[in-house]
Amino acid sequence: MLISLITMWASMDDKILGLLYIVAYLIAILCAIILHELAHGLVALWNGDYTAKMSGRLSLNPAKHFDPIGFLMLAIVGFGWARPVPIDSRNFRNYKKGMVTTSLAGVVCNFIQAFFATAAIAILAAILGDRVIFESRNAAYYFLSFLLQLFSFSATVNLTLFAFNLIPIYPLDGFRVVEALAKPYNKYVEFNYRYGSFLMLGLLLLSTVLGYISPYLDVFGLYMNAVRDAMLKLFDLILGG
Repeated sequence: MLISLITMWASMDDKILGLLYIVAYLIAILCAIILHELAHGLVALWNGDYTAKMSGRLSLNPAKHFDPIGFLMLAIVGFGWARPVPIDSRNFRNYKKGMVTTSLAGVVCNFIQAFFATAAIAILAAILGDRVIFESRNAAYYFLSFLLQLFSFSATVNLTLFAFNLIPIYPLDGFRVVEALAKPYNKYVEFNYRYGSFLMLGLLLLSTVLGYISPYLDVFGLYMNAVRDAMLKLFDLILGG
């Protein structure tokens, strides 16, 4: 996405507008991954684990959560990560409840961000109505264009992280939920601890290669699009669209 935006900016007559789109996309990414990790830390704290708090990770400071590789992956490829918040499940008052709620906290946060971003777009559209605001390139034009693009990117990025992290493969949040609910010494859990990272990488690479042959063979992409479309339809129903 970032490469596409930079390419678009290079070909645009209005360089200011193109630059605003790039800035909006980067802000959307930062908010999505930072609040995702912060949610993990806060819910862990509510469950009795002070590890994240003592590590100084319950902060909105981007430097506390920034992972350069994960950020670039999300910006360029479309999925990525922040620096994981440290959690010690041994401190949970109730292990199973603590693990499940803490693991789901990140994706729930992404879902909420996506919903409010979609709601913001609907509110702006209702306020603007049929008014012709975008005829002249003034401050209002650039400000509103930036806001609309920011909310649009925020909805897309957060739903992507929502769908991606629900996959039950190590080290994603979906796996952590399965791990918490599984019986001790579960073979699926043991397999994931050994090979989960390689399995995820292999699936992504295979899906990408097959996607070049036909978009219908890109199973990973089809899954991500299906989840995003389903959530957007749900938002549309909630917002009365």
